Amino acid sequence: MRLYFLFVLSLSFVVPVSAQMGYGPEAGIGMSNMHFAPAEGFTSASTSPQASGKIGGIIDYGLNRKAYLQTGLYFSRKGQSRSFSFDKSDSLNEYVDQKLTINYIDLPVNLLYKTGIQGKGRFSLGVGVTASYIIGGRNKMQAYGKSNDTPYTVNNNTRIVKGNPLAMFDLGVNLVGGYEFPTGLFIRAYYTAGIKDIGLGSESDKNRIWGLSAGYFFGKGRNINKDIDNLIDKGD
Repeated sequence: MRLYFLFVLSLSFVVPVSAQMGYGPEAGIGMSNMHFAPAEGFTSASTSPQASGKIGGIIDYGLNRKAYLQTGLYFSRKGQSRSFSFDKSDSLNEYVDQKLTINYIDLPVNLLYKTGIQGKGRFSLGVGVTASYIIGGRNKMQAYGKSNDTPYTVNNNTRIVKGNPLAMFDLGVNLVGGYEFPTGLFIRAYYTAGIKDIGLGSESDKNRIWGLSAGYFFGKGRNINKDIDNLIDKGD
């Protein structure tokens, strides 16, 4: 969050007020899942989503009356619960239950089209990309099976670190759409599909996140139409 506010502060010195730039907080809740394929040799796999969310700050820069460029910096939580099994040989079979809870720093860049005019309620729709980097999380895993007819159980609850169990950098494509109120409040739905495989070895993992968010825009002269109306009234 400190990095975000420093970023916003620096932009405030180089971008003129007339550029219709807005900035403010945004938070969202949703669900996270992954396109998942275990390492080679698995016999079955099943997955289930888990709660996801994000919180951070957004910058909204008007390119013209309809087109806007949005970016920001967010802390987000993603992950998945899954179960999979291996038949490694006639004498070794293994079953695994795993829950990944992954903390990310996200940097999205979206291009949006907005209906209506600034200062009045309007809809928006956009596409873009998000670059993400893992900053922590937990990898809870329970493995149980038989080795030469001897049962065994292994329990691990480890911190997610560089290269274990996932690649740190992720890249996804975004689809966003929502409504912006005249007051500066906005709500929207979002979906991000990972296009980079963050699995290691022969395992495949690609993030899938969807949710709803709300935020508030400061600045960018959102009451400009009200001011114009007042000038027109005075002229009459």
